[in-house]
Amino acid sequence: MASSAGTTVNLEGAAPAFGEPLVLVVDAHGLIASSLTVALRHAGFGRVEMIEPDRLHLDGPVPAVDLAAGDIVLVGLLYGDGRTALPLIRPLVQLGCRVIVMASDQALPLAGECLYLGAEAVLDKAMSFERLAVGLRRLSSGGWAMTEEERVALLESVERYKAAEEALRRPFEALTQREADVLAALVAGTAPKQIAHGDGVTVSTVRGHIQKMLSKLGVSSQREALAMARHAGWP
Repeated sequence: MASSAGTTVNLEGAAPAFGEPLVLVVDAHGLIASSLTVALRHAGFGRVEMIEPDRLHLDGPVPAVDLAAGDIVLVGLLYGDGRTALPLIRPLVQLGCRVIVMASDQALPLAGECLYLGAEAVLDKAMSFERLAVGLRRLSSGGWAMTEEERVALLESVERYKAAEEALRRPFEALTQREADVLAALVAGTAPKQIAHGDGVTVSTVRGHIQKMLSKLGVSSQREALAMARHAGWP
């Protein structure tokens, strides 16, 4: 039975009342999750509960029992410190849950993996609530929250994004290990003199690596190289 506070759901009470599915909402931001829970209830979804993010087993082999109780699990993708909801998707799908992932722009590269793991849909957090509600109603009635055309369009966007990311990183592949190490140190804020001192070499040696690195990256200054590296997410 779901608690009145909306934070705990037991498997014993997972059977939908009168065939109405239980929708569980979890997000890294409690305010978003609680607001979405209230909004869905007001929109006519009779069984909606919120799960606190600290109840998730993001690093374990199986999902939290709380989530396994849901017929539909609406889950945010990113949880900080490099943690994502990816480990939850396949186990939940195998348990019979229908998983909808909510993602923001910065999580786009992971969207395709969510679908491959069995998620019903990956929805943009910037979408309107009305569109989300329509998708959930379709899913509740046995339909799909995401059309095939939308899935194909999303996967194509992911591929374009990955191709663009690879193009940004490709110039750095020409760097030798030493040149890459020097650039990584510069990106981290280490000055050439500090790099030379730490490596036991002369500053002129370090500057020689920097000049070769600038030439290979096709830029004319250290500042441009740093901007290029940060834009590409390198290293």
